[in-house]
Amino acid sequence: MSGDVFGQQSVSQRVIAEVAEETGKEPTEVGPLYHVIDPDALDRLFSATNGGSRAQGYVEFTFAGCDVVVRGNQDVEVSQRDVATELADDVEEVPRVGGYEEA
Repeated sequence: MSGDVFGQQSVSQRVIAEVAEETGKEPTEVGPLYHVIDPDALDRLFSATNGGSRAQGYVEFTFAGCDVVVRGNQDVEVSQRDVATELADDVEEVPRVGGYEEA
């Protein structure tokens, strides 16, 4: 992807593009981002402010079998999750309320 086009994309569009590249899929095949995070909120969170860009902070989430980290400087890091991690995340935990288990 050329630097000019990449620089014009919103953070949420870059997340989709990076996940597609990491997984070897087309951007339209990785699934809708809004199922895991609000793309508009993500874009607003990392948009420039009156004082310039945001250089601190980050957001982490899982999307399309990948761990995604978006940093304050708008860097997007994507790494595929391994099978063991995926299986561990699929195990349902028993909800706990006030120190007791619900049936």
